[in-house]
Amino acid sequence: MSKDVESRIIDIVNEMRSSVVSIITTRLMVDEWLNATPVRGGLGTGFFIDNKHVVTANHVVQDATELVVVTPEGDEYEGELLGRDPEFDAALIRVEGARSVKSVRLGDSDKLKVGGQMVIAIGYPLGLLGEPTVTLGGVVSAIGRSIRTPVGVLEGLIQTDAAINPGGNSGGPLLNLDGEVVGMNTAIIAGAQGIGFAVPINLVKLTIDEILKFGRVVRPRLGIYGVDLSKPMAKYFRLPVEKGGVLVVGGVLPGSPADDAGIRQGDVITAIDDEELSSIVQLKVHLARRFIEGNRVFDLTVVRGGRTRYRIKVSI
Repeated sequence: MSKDVESRIIDIVNEMRSSVVSIITTRLMVDEWLNATPVRGGLGTGFFIDNKHVVTANHVVQDATELVVVTPEGDEYEGELLGRDPEFDAALIRVEGARSVKSVRLGDSDKLKVGGQMVIAIGYPLGLLGEPTVTLGGVVSAIGRSIRTPVGVLEGLIQTDAAINPGGNSGGPLLNLDGEVVGMNTAIIAGAQGIGFAVPINLVKLTIDEILKFGRVVRPRLGIYGVDLSKPMAKYFRLPVEKGGVLVVGGVLPGSPADDAGIRQGDVITAIDDEELSSIVQLKVHLARRFIEGNRVFDLTVVRGGRTRYRIKVSI
């Protein structure tokens, strides 16, 4: 590693020091006698996006009755949960009166390139308080990953070889070497070595905007599980797709808008409202942005059976 890169990493860590916090939760536990007892000890990481709002992972705060935000200096603040988003595994917390905090800079996850960008994960693994732990990943390993978790399927994830450790690292920022947050660390694969996942920051931005505007997540749902279809995948499966798209996998939810419109498993969605698609993240962002603007009908371009191209109208 060059001295210039080393110096840049040190500068980023120093810049982020007061932005990354530990999240400690209290949950009600029910014993065998059906007695409800508050238990403190749930752990996670979060980061300030301004002087009073903290972003973290949904699974960190799920079912929490109390939230405490702890800064690297050891200052504790009561947190108010403003909203949760299980689909993107994101949540927004409000903190009043926090001192000496600095907000992060949010980047553009659509600009990530596989293999060409170094990333840094920051968090509080294993419940360790004090200074956050910094993990340097070699590169962005993959984008557009979908994984099944205990709380559902997460789509469009960034895969990285930065170590994302259990017991507190979830909810922390994933940064590029410009010091911008490009993802929120969310999960690891048990038993795997050096594989971590992060929610693209462009999806997290949607969660933030919707909660701040509406007080909750308001989002259209097609009713599909999709993965990014790359050019090599399209070539292997002999699909006439020039610039990629979104491959419908895992079936279509019965009674959903996609089901009503006739979308099937194996279809490739190549465009929405004449905007070419290259990722599931792009599809979700387009749907959400246009939905907030009041649009309820979307035109999808779909390739089916390796050759037939359809234009399908979907009503949300």
